[in-house]
Amino acid sequence: TSSDFIKLIGETQKNQNHKIKTLLTDQYGGLSSKELKKYLEDENITHIFTAVDSPCSNGLNERLNQTLVNRMRCRINENGKKIAWTTIAHQCVKEYNNTIHGETKFAPNYLMNGKTIDIVPHEFHNTRDITKDNIEAYENSLRAHNMNKKRIDSTRRNYAFTIGEKVYIENGNKLNRDKLDEIRIGPFPIEEKLSDSVFVIDVGFTKNDRRIYHSSKMIPCHLTKNNNIINR
Repeated sequence: TSSDFIKLIGETQKNQNHKIKTLLTDQYGGLSSKELKKYLEDENITHIFTAVDSPCSNGLNERLNQTLVNRMRCRINENGKKIAWTTIAHQCVKEYNNTIHGETKFAPNYLMNGKTIDIVPHEFHNTRDITKDNIEAYENSLRAHNMNKKRIDSTRRNYAFTIGEKVYIENGNKLNRDKLDEIRIGPFPIEEKLSDSVFVIDVGFTKNDRRIYHSSKMIPCHLTKNNNIINR
């Protein structure tokens, strides 16, 4: 519920002794409530929503979550001891932050806090410049990103959606649909363009029915001059 999220945000700021400036979430009901909206406004926290049913809108976090879940699954099943999953989650996050990453070539804990885990005698360590290492990590990450982008773009076909255009959208996640449910619903008009791939679509009759969708979940609706649908 919204009260749970408000409590979580407050405790996080208190425990971390750090002010949250931006909150990035999906469009879950409790996260789009009036109560949470007012709380975030009072706390001067910017709230950004990701597109509906589109993990790629929050790719970094989604990929990290997958890695952590895989680590937790292995840890839970590696022995017969019963350990609370929350304890295992803390252990896995700590391990992840202290592990050198293949893309950046550095551990997150070192890049963020300058802390390292020594596995060799201190005498064999080279003196590091954390500022230069952060620059190198960024360049390594950017290089990997550009390589992946080139690979994905080589097979991508872009369609330029425009404001006012009517589109069909996917009828929720396929895991939540019955076999005979419509795969797509609509058509609905595009109300706002947030980026080349993210749009606000009016899916109802009230202001609260305006949702954010990724272009991968949208199908253009082709109309005749008399606004009759010619295909779906």
